[in-house]
Amino acid sequence: MEKNYGIRVSGGSVTAGAMAAGEGATATNVSAVSAGSLADARAGMSQLLELLHAQSERLERPDDTIAMAELAEHELAKDEPDKNSVLRLLELIASGAKSIATIGGAVTVVQQAVAAIF
Repeated sequence: MEKNYGIRVSGGSVTAGAMAAGEGATATNVSAVSAGSLADARAGMSQLLELLHAQSERLERPDDTIAMAELAEHELAKDEPDKNSVLRLLELIASGAKSIATIGGAVTVVQQAVAAIF
């Protein structure tokens, strides 16, 4: 019998915050922060760091990726963070975790929050 790691839905629809299929698959819900305040960007960055730590074994260079996230978090902690520095760091984090959808989603949430407040 052939292995099937997919998700099959019949007779209706599925609404899910996160869904994964396949051997070793994981899904984590990333709640979007509302764009508009520095506090929202900081909250999103904190959530991103938690995801990076939780998925560190799946990252190509976990120490570097987490260090970049910590630098971005440090920059966001300033009274007047440098938008370009934060966005550059987020791009690097995303490229280091490109195969992990939840991290990519969390990066996007922070990018949108940062772009909206500056």
